Amino acid sequence: MNTKRFVFILAAVSALGILAACKGGSPADPEPPGNLTFRGTITSGGTALAGVPVYLSSGESRATVTDANGAFSFTNVSGSLFVVTPSLLNHAFTPSNYELGAQSRNDLAFTDAPATYGAVIDKITADFTAVNQNGQPVSLYSYFGKVVLIDFSADWCGPCRAEAEKAENLYQTYRSKGFEVLTILIDGSISAWASQYGLTFPVLDDDAEALWAVYGEGYVPLNIVLDRNMTIRYKTAGYTESAIVAAIKKYL
Repeated sequence: MNTKRFVFILAAVSALGILAACKGGSPADPEPPGNLTFRGTITSGGTALAGVPVYLSSGESRATVTDANGAFSFTNVSGSLFVVTPSLLNHAFTPSNYELGAQSRNDLAFTDAPATYGAVIDKITADFTAVNQNGQPVSLYSYFGKVVLIDFSADWCGPCRAEAEKAENLYQTYRSKGFEVLTILIDGSISAWASQYGLTFPVLDDDAEALWAVYGEGYVPLNIVLDRNMTIRYKTAGYTESAIVAAIKKYL
């Protein structure tokens, strides 16, 4: 056989082998859109935990509940980035969530334990109650299971006022997906603040700075985003709208 012809045949066979391998794909290759499945379990002390709400967020917004075997699933999922978060009052989970890409997973195992509380990122925040602009007490945990933006502000603060001008629109944009806003005013009239900016969500009085003593860092505005298990996922002094919105959308 002619040497050049033999080399050509070998090259062609090798190319076909490469194409066949590429067609088969690898475990890390993204799956077709709408074809993703995420499954897992939640246990407590080695026992299946039924009735726990579990949320899928970021790429898609869905909710389910663990069955009698502590199992949950999300099927026919579309997108590329996702967060799976369990939510149960006064409970913590290890891990607190899973951040996933465009690859199905059947091994999302959460373990449950009583919650411990704190005021820094990745800690579950404790419940509190304060009076709103209508003179009514409002409890943080009355919004448990929602994504909550807590905004510490003061009436002498220019960036706080800039944020307040946009807060109602933000609230109305995402409230149907399970989003809540709480403005906590450490100085100024809560009724005047709510009226001036047309706010329909709670504006809470912290003139004595009791809540600020727990959560305060540096200066106002201080923005805190809580996921659906009341875990602090974003906490930053100053107003950066794009970063705040990105944190909200990640957990909705």
